[in-house]
Amino acid sequence: MLGKVVRVLSHSEFEAEVEEVSVGDIVLCGDVLAIVASVYQEEPEYAKYLGELDREEIRRFMPDISEGKKIARCISLCRVDLDEPRTAPKIGEDLKPVSDDMLRRIHYANGEFRIPYLIPLMERCRRDISLVRSLLMRLMEIIPEEKDLLEIILAEIEYNRMRGVELH
Repeated sequence: MLGKVVRVLSHSEFEAEVEEVSVGDIVLCGDVLAIVASVYQEEPEYAKYLGELDREEIRRFMPDISEGKKIARCISLCRVDLDEPRTAPKIGEDLKPVSDDMLRRIHYANGEFRIPYLIPLMERCRRDISLVRSLLMRLMEIIPEEKDLLEIILAEIEYNRMRGVELH
């Protein structure tokens, strides 16, 4: 287990308190496949009500309490059957890592390679395609027989991104 859902932002976005994850990691929450979009440190609740001297005092005597929580913001990609996620995860639901083998099985439903969530993910990540890039790179590693196709998709995404940049 990587963590637990602490906040639902929309039907396709949620936050989880986590131990150790990185941006771009693929996680499973119930039957929903999601990608970690960002990770940040959340200030502990009590800190909102204390002055800086009080915070320093607490940090000195109780460092584990003063650290706060590590929070991962996740974007839902699809369900494990590649259908669109229609419901949000529940608060308290576990976040689990997705193995390469499981990711491969999910993308080869019915014996053919599919990535139905790619276009909606690209639309959400218009400004920063690094999430899409890291996902495609991982898929290239675990599904080498589709590497040529994935490289073409990645090249097209990067080409369109470059075309949209105005040169001054």
